[in-house]
Amino acid sequence: MSLPIPLAPQEPGVPVDRWNRAAMEWVSLLRNHQFDSAGIRVDPAVPAGAMGPEQLSTIWGQLSSQLGELGGVEAGPVTVHEQYHLVDLPAAFANQEVVLRVVLTDDLLVSGFFVRPPAPAEYEAPPYVDPGAFTEVEVRVGSDSWPLPGVLTLPTGGGPFPGVVLVHGSGPNDRDETLGGNRPFRDLAWGLASRRIAVLRYDKRTKVYGGALPEDIGLQEEVVEDALLALSLLRARQEIDPARVFLLGHSLGAMLAPEIGLRDGEVAGVAVLAAPLRPFLSVLLSQLEYLASLEVNPDSPARAQLDSLMAQVERARAGALEQDESLMGVRRGYWRELEELDPLGAARRLAAPIFILQGGRDYQSTAGDFRLWEEGLAQRDGARLKLYPSLSHLFTPGDGTATPEEYATQVKHVDPEVIRDLADWILETSPRGG
Repeated sequence: MSLPIPLAPQEPGVPVDRWNRAAMEWVSLLRNHQFDSAGIRVDPAVPAGAMGPEQLSTIWGQLSSQLGELGGVEAGPVTVHEQYHLVDLPAAFANQEVVLRVVLTDDLLVSGFFVRPPAPAEYEAPPYVDPGAFTEVEVRVGSDSWPLPGVLTLPTGGGPFPGVVLVHGSGPNDRDETLGGNRPFRDLAWGLASRRIAVLRYDKRTKVYGGALPEDIGLQEEVVEDALLALSLLRARQEIDPARVFLLGHSLGAMLAPEIGLRDGEVAGVAVLAAPLRPFLSVLLSQLEYLASLEVNPDSPARAQLDSLMAQVERARAGALEQDESLMGVRRGYWRELEELDPLGAARRLAAPIFILQGGRDYQSTAGDFRLWEEGLAQRDGARLKLYPSLSHLFTPGDGTATPEEYATQVKHVDPEVIRDLADWILETSPRGG
């Protein structure tokens, strides 16, 4: 088969062998929206409904909406795992370069498809970090059934110290919440530890276990259980003042943070970073509309996919999804859980102090959401709120229109003002009952 995808020059020593050829041919079917043909090449052993034509169309639509059009692929390394061949194809999309991993059987059938970022840039600590002010200890977070690797960043010298548990946003995040070359959770951990505040962060359950998790996993299993266990673990450390253990959530973790604080019952304070307050499907629709507004060509495949996704979201908002129908590859019940979240109601019931932080350049959680927080918490004691006009969803600085490409192509750090404000708030907050 001749590939319609323009291939970039091959690096010496990376042959287009039968594994690469089969993988690139399959990707070309996706690129040309030949999802029925791509589905025929999927291994019958793959669970029904996981990689059928409809699911492949949704997956490719999401990639196109986030990364732009695919410009080219290259042959890549092939590794063998049990009976499978894992082909890692370097791929250049309009907005970002990624690695497309195609898992093949001995018969060249597709058994898995994953999008992997290229190796992130080497981390360089921001100026506000003092490497001599802390050490790090590997820990295990979570239940015996789903143990998670984590790291506790401890200030040097005598304790006990106040401590913070970091709770990730959506998706299979690692302990640093790595996005491209950005590692906002490492910035937060090292920045706060440089100011004598201990920080616990861990790899998310969906990152560590992925497809081994039950298909009906919900927010309780994805986020809440492990955050509660992390709080208990931190309190049990002799280096930590158990009366001064805080919770910091970002994005989805921020939406859940007030509820986690309520469930915990002992948290000293809750920091909420970039939490939308509108119904979640409305938030998702506004994000897609924003991305569509960035497409200069209204007839591009990426715009067509965005239009299709927006139509699906509108159907979901209208309650028109069938019982077994998914949206963007995610089961209907999970979207219902997100729609039923009430961060503001939980924040009003929470006795502990709360700090709401929002970036003004954030198009995922917006300044409009921040105004809803301001109105909703106007009568609540112990609430602090702050808008940072020039910061993004990752609380990194920038100018002009925010785009997904900004996260993928630029390496930035959490703004020092955010680190300072969080540290001051934590150190000024009295222990409960104190």
